[in-house]
Amino acid sequence: MKKPKSPNGARLYGVFILALAVASFPACTISKNPKPTEKNLVESENPIFDKRFKNVTRRDLNLKNFWVNAEKPSRRDPIPLTNKTFAETVETVKDAVVNIYTRRVEEREARFGISPNDLLPIKLPIISSLLDIIPFQVPIPYMTEGVSLGSGFIINKEGYILTNAHVIHNATDIRVVLSEKNRDYSAKIIGIDRLTDTALIKIDPDGELAYLPLGDSDELQVGEVVIAIGNPLGLTHSVSSGMVSAKERIVPKLQDQALDFIQTDSAINPGSSGGPLLNMYGEAVGINTALLTEAQLIGFAIPIGIVKEVMPLLVLGKTERGWFGVSGRPLLPKDAVELNFPEKEGILITEVEKGSPAEKNGLLEKDVIVRFNGQPVKNFLTFRRKLLSLLPGQRVHLSVYRQGKTLSFTNRLVRRPPQ
Repeated sequence: MKKPKSPNGARLYGVFILALAVASFPACTISKNPKPTEKNLVESENPIFDKRFKNVTRRDLNLKNFWVNAEKPSRRDPIPLTNKTFAETVETVKDAVVNIYTRRVEEREARFGISPNDLLPIKLPIISSLLDIIPFQVPIPYMTEGVSLGSGFIINKEGYILTNAHVIHNATDIRVVLSEKNRDYSAKIIGIDRLTDTALIKIDPDGELAYLPLGDSDELQVGEVVIAIGNPLGLTHSVSSGMVSAKERIVPKLQDQALDFIQTDSAINPGSSGGPLLNMYGEAVGINTALLTEAQLIGFAIPIGIVKEVMPLLVLGKTERGWFGVSGRPLLPKDAVELNFPEKEGILITEVEKGSPAEKNGLLEKDVIVRFNGQPVKNFLTFRRKLLSLLPGQRVHLSVYRQGKTLSFTNRLVRRPPQ
């Protein structure tokens, strides 16, 4: 291209060259994947939320027949293992396992601006590294629509279904596909709890449904055989078997979730989240929820004991926990010696928050909680599990050891003040 000689022509030529440069490099980039977010992008007044229990209080709620509890394992004979054992177990439960498809609101990010690195003919190591850390492109979040898939299982004949919270988080439309007749239903959210990654949804079937009894996850033994059923990548009823590798496992990447997991070597693939972890009696002992992608065949499931604890909150659709205001940890032998505590079990209070109900009621650091609501405190994770089901306004009764004496405290939980 011949360069113009006039000043105006030169100026126009320069603008034209700059325009070509801008057109040659991306001035706007848009994220291909949605941003991971804990934010609620769908308001609670959205029609996706079911309001049938809106005016029911915790005191009025009766869940005695809401699910079927399995028999105690001690009352049953062991399951003999043959080449058909897994197939027979799966045949009895498959109709209660469902596919879940959602349309949901997602947050993505558009970045406007030209990075100087894009204008360099070659990348110089030191200069390019410096330019990379300078925010020449301005991130602008925006909302869009996406889809997700997962699994779930029916817990009673009225059509209540358990799944993971992350499967239906920010959903605006939920479709549940039953394997029994390959039929799909629209579903509503009864309750969703991000803290325990559990959710309860409801379909309105035109007949009675197959459902799973809920087992006893506390009775599981390390080494016991289990089965995971789910729908990875939308494929119906993929079954994997393995054993319980560990119990009361804290997942390193999920420490913000106040719960322990069942660790299993049963394969849990994307799309299987929300499906049941079963014992050999065909009872749900957990909800498959997490997989460490950098590990090989390590899956995790939420113990069904935790799900039972938070079920009232899910049914009421109220998952804001009551605030007490103490931090604690399991009592160590050296703590017992230092405090002259005669027992081996208890929760050592390590911090009492300012202005909390605990402070107002006189609890102190180095107090040892020995009883909670009349029950002895024998296990830290079990104690923490009990706290998951407590709402603002509820009373808790504590027995505390302090300087050779046992003191009693009654505290009413409140809403945590804004941070």
